[in-house]
Amino acid sequence: MKIKFIVTVVLVSLISFACAVGIPANSKLPVKQDNYLVAVQESSARNEETAFAERSLAIRQKIAAQNLDELDVWWRRENIGDPHKYLLPVILARLSLGEKYDRQHSWNILLNIDKDRSDIYHFRSIYDLPIFFYFRDKMPDNVKEYYRSMVESNRVKEWLETGTENHMMMQRLSGLALIDGSGWSNSDPATPASIEAWLRAEINKFLTIGQGEFHSSTYYGYSIGGLLNLYDFAKTPELKELAKAALDWYAANMAVRLSWGTAGGAESRGFDRGTWDETSLSAVAWMWWGDDVKVAERMRKNVTPLALLAGLSSYRPPAEFKALARKEIPLPFQLLASHPAYYSYHEDNQFWETFYITNDYSLSTLLIPGKSYQTKGTINAQYATYKLVVRDPKRENNAVISLGGTYHNLMGTGRSPGDRYLQKDGTVIYQLRLNEQDKKAGVPNRSHLVLPASFGQAKQYKSWYIWRIHEVWLCVRPWGEISLLSPISERYKDYQALVAKGDRTAWITDIARVSDYPDFQRLTAALDRSEIGDRQWESVGKLTYTSLAGNRLEMTYQPNEAISRAMINDQERILKNWSVLESPYLRQSLKSGILEMFLPGKTWRLRNTLTSPKWELISNPS
Repeated sequence: MKIKFIVTVVLVSLISFACAVGIPANSKLPVKQDNYLVAVQESSARNEETAFAERSLAIRQKIAAQNLDELDVWWRRENIGDPHKYLLPVILARLSLGEKYDRQHSWNILLNIDKDRSDIYHFRSIYDLPIFFYFRDKMPDNVKEYYRSMVESNRVKEWLETGTENHMMMQRLSGLALIDGSGWSNSDPATPASIEAWLRAEINKFLTIGQGEFHSSTYYGYSIGGLLNLYDFAKTPELKELAKAALDWYAANMAVRLSWGTAGGAESRGFDRGTWDETSLSAVAWMWWGDDVKVAERMRKNVTPLALLAGLSSYRPPAEFKALARKEIPLPFQLLASHPAYYSYHEDNQFWETFYITNDYSLSTLLIPGKSYQTKGTINAQYATYKLVVRDPKRENNAVISLGGTYHNLMGTGRSPGDRYLQKDGTVIYQLRLNEQDKKAGVPNRSHLVLPASFGQAKQYKSWYIWRIHEVWLCVRPWGEISLLSPISERYKDYQALVAKGDRTAWITDIARVSDYPDFQRLTAALDRSEIGDRQWESVGKLTYTSLAGNRLEMTYQPNEAISRAMINDQERILKNWSVLESPYLRQSLKSGILEMFLPGKTWRLRNTLTSPKWELISNPS
């Protein structure tokens, strides 16, 4: 009885907060249903909102508990260039908790920051907007004038500044929301018109060729923050529709790859090793689809503000996405995806991703054209090119494994010059062979398989190294001078690396379920039945492997090309004209303008048109 009372109070509290600050109602797709089904769905939705309210409250309380005065001293002492990023979330969280914290103190801190850092920039804007719109009627006049100045003639063009993809999503869309939703006059109507045109172009890009900053566990939450501002605070219905279309596209991409709280799949700009708690993507995913409110206690401080924005917003991903995100669907399945160059609207099909997920693990690899020795800038060091996520049955700490060269770091992440991958389901062949150009550029002659040190050293069987990780066997066959590095470094003391050293290194990784091979003896007997062909590996870089699942993989390394020649089950791997997304559950054909999600009994569809996005929910014959 007591627990029910507490849950009810939490839900009523959130609803009261929403009414007080003017959060708009969530939009629904019109679907004709019988009364009984509607009643069941409404009851489920109420339960979902109750759980959502609990997560939102937990995050707000955690952030609000930070010492605001100490943060104000800290950023001034350290001369932090973007202090709003750290202090505004605390102010927003405190304001959302009513009279628990002194509101005037928060307003004073806010105005004092602006005296020294008055410029409008991306990492402040996503928090400025909720503070203004939720508490506009409760803030002092001098604070209100602080926000009014942001749309005056000498400042309004700041909202159009450029930057990386997430920077523009945060800054431009927050500015558009402020200009459109505030009701204040704007002396430069070209600014909101330009931002709207840019957003329309971005949505068209997403729905035709994909995204440059694809599935970034580091930056997805920030981009989503800008879109939430437009969705929640714009008055113009067409702008809200645009925000919803982009948010639905982000949410669909998150849902299909989400691996029990870890951002599975290949990434542009990130490498999530946590379980709901480490990255901006997983923090937002937890707010939308998580269940354990205790995650808030362990969530990293730097990502809680992104969960806060999602937790205060009226946006919810379409209900159809939940089962896919939580993997409450038949498994396994495979996703093949292609991605464009980073900023491009026309350089499609530039990167190729394979993602495979079972009940116990997900595995992904990324192929990248060209060879770059760039070490500074936005991208190369930030790709996730091999990511294995093994589900923790206790739902607390998934194991995450990487495999690759060490040009950028010892953790086997980033795109090292020379990395080559071939994947079929749970099996991968990897090679790194250095040519003279690689050596002159300083590419290390080593590749690393990196995994948590807590799983101990591998058992060796012939040339295989084998780990039992939760409910799977990770079987690894390396070529090169082999050693163990444990821990990897003082910074990465919780991780170990199996190291292959030499100008030519190669790996086979194969994953088997413990339920299929209950003990080590049965597993090794199965490995004896697998077939490895490496007679031509030393001379021409040709490796073949018939996997535990019976798939035959063949890779022939091309030292002066970016992609190896490859065969899967005697069929040539052809990358040309891959879809943006192709799987049994989520599909977007290249240049189609249509994103579809297929679930039992229905198809959810988002279609881009010349004037506006359109949604359909279609009942399928059983």
